[in-house]
Amino acid sequence: MSETKQPTPRKRAHLRYALSIHMKYGEVLHVEDLTKEEKDQYFELARHDDRSLIVEDTTSVRHILGKDIAKISVKAYDDQYEKLIHPLEKMMFSESTLGRKLFSTIIKVFVGISFLGMIGVFALAMIEGNILDVFFDPKLFGTTFIKGFDLIKTLFNYTVILLILMNLIDLVLGLRADYYINQDGEQSADTSRLSNVFVTAAFIVVFIVIQVVMNGIVKML
Repeated sequence: MSETKQPTPRKRAHLRYALSIHMKYGEVLHVEDLTKEEKDQYFELARHDDRSLIVEDTTSVRHILGKDIAKISVKAYDDQYEKLIHPLEKMMFSESTLGRKLFSTIIKVFVGISFLGMIGVFALAMIEGNILDVFFDPKLFGTTFIKGFDLIKTLFNYTVILLILMNLIDLVLGLRADYYINQDGEQSADTSRLSNVFVTAAFIVVFIVIQVVMNGIVKML
């Protein structure tokens, strides 16, 4: 007789709990890395007005009363979430360390230098030749415009490298940011690190569209 092989029981993930304790006076306390028993103690505290409990987080120790608690929300998580998902959330959704102004300033500088560079190329062409020919000779105008746009494309490449480098630095700094596992009661970031990535991506897409349009116009000349 052949033996029936019993399936190996799957190991259950070790769950921990992150609480957001909403106080009646408006403050929200965040407590993480709790066992099920510890989580249940906080729930029991909220159910009984006459009980009290010591609440300790990374920065303070509080003595709170059950009657002061308005709500407790809970989020269960395992080791995989803590080691993989949560660091990604901090990198993407926490408040940007570099801010939006740095990225917008880099883009504005690019636009300004590009405008001046194009003017400079046309000015040089007018100095070397006839002013009227530069603007009224389609072939000469197209050649001059291509030179100016080639200069802008070179500047664009350096600008994109700089923006991507800033994004990478901002994302890495996010690993050290304060970002609770249970975000209930916390306001979303005014300028998240992910939104700065979108700004960089939008800048690249807009320039590519402009480049396609400009190439089409030059071919028509």
